[in-house]
Amino acid sequence: MSPKSNEMMDNHLLQSESLTRPGPVAAESIRVESKIYDARRLAELHPGGPLFIKAFAGRDASQAFLSYHRRQFPHSSTKAKAAYERDDETVKYSKEDNQDFMELCDRVEKVLPRLSSFAPWYYYLKVAFLLSFVVTLEGYMHYNRVYSWKLSAIMGLFYAWIGLNIQHDANHGAVSRYHWVNRALGASQNWIGGSAISWVHQHVVQHHMHTNDVNLDPDMAGSAFIRLNPLKPLMKYHIVQHIYFFFLLAIYGFSVVIQSFLNVVYGSHHTAMSPLLVPHRVFESFMSIVFVCRWVLLPLYQVPEIDTFLSTVPMYMVCGYYLAFFFSISHNFSGVFMLEDTTREASSADTGTFLYKQVVSSSNVGGRVLCFFNGGLNYQIEHHLFPRISHCHYPTIAHTVHQYCQEKGIPYVHFNTVWENIRSCTKHLLDLGSHQTPENVSFFEQKVKSQ
Repeated sequence: MSPKSNEMMDNHLLQSESLTRPGPVAAESIRVESKIYDARRLAELHPGGPLFIKAFAGRDASQAFLSYHRRQFPHSSTKAKAAYERDDETVKYSKEDNQDFMELCDRVEKVLPRLSSFAPWYYYLKVAFLLSFVVTLEGYMHYNRVYSWKLSAIMGLFYAWIGLNIQHDANHGAVSRYHWVNRALGASQNWIGGSAISWVHQHVVQHHMHTNDVNLDPDMAGSAFIRLNPLKPLMKYHIVQHIYFFFLLAIYGFSVVIQSFLNVVYGSHHTAMSPLLVPHRVFESFMSIVFVCRWVLLPLYQVPEIDTFLSTVPMYMVCGYYLAFFFSISHNFSGVFMLEDTTREASSADTGTFLYKQVVSSSNVGGRVLCFFNGGLNYQIEHHLFPRISHCHYPTIAHTVHQYCQEKGIPYVHFNTVWENIRSCTKHLLDLGSHQTPENVSFFEQKVKSQ
């Protein structure tokens, strides 16, 4: 990126700060478009269950409702009126800001009607196999006191597949129209060592609404050793981050177990959790303790040797690596767009619509086979646009989404193979590790400013 481009980015940062921002939302209220609702009351009335409403309490949920329901919010419905508090006069909202997304929704509707977008019957066969396998294997290991690194590695692989195929869809509300089914299967996140509530706060409330936002997406934080965000300081050792990055992913599994527990205890990850999630956090903390008992205390009690603990390490490494690897390459590739402001008020035809920002900050890789094993997370573009559609249907709607993006001139990145995706990710990491201002990263706001 040229110095002139860098100057344009700085100018836009100043410009974004001068946008007319809506007023704050009370901790137990929720804003949808230009109206404020009682979050507790709306949670009670929400057909999709109370969790998402509680998770978004204190925030603007306009874009979340659109992407999850593929329609405008029914302000005039009886349930909405029952939770209505007041109009928010600080908000300037126009349905035209999401006209492109609604057009795409109409096209997708013809291919996949909304009521047919949940998991098909054969998905439950995969769920039954994955869950029964890990329960049986864990029971075998504990009952027979057999803690080998081979069995541990196999367990880690199946934990990763549970994370991608079961908990991910379930905690997005994409498995079933019945929220209790989603909550039950979503608890598989706790079983494999994470936290469903922490994941919803980090992934649904923040990452999905602010994908690749250099300020608001927690996945852009990176670490002291990994520079994913161009606003972070450039250190000398970052020059080789494209090499050691793929080795550091091996510790991700340990990080998830520890960080998930701390998140629910302190009620924060990047930003504070909704106060309405406090009862959930108590249960989640308990489940984290149960996981430690299952995979640390019980094995050591049965076979009190250091090798016992070391033999379980591959479980964390395999599971964590598999998950982190595919999530990382989907949002970190050469030419990816990084965004400075993805808030609802900054998403319009002039500053980049919600649809545009979701597409240009993600990429796809492979096809139906990888979709089966990875729970559709290789179709990141379709998933970010329609997170409440079961991953089983992503190959069905992908052509429609791709065709629409081509017509509208929206960059749509699809890698034919995982290897192509890896090469592009490596190039991206090298770029961020070599230049204070990366050369192969696109900033949509710069593009708008220069036109």
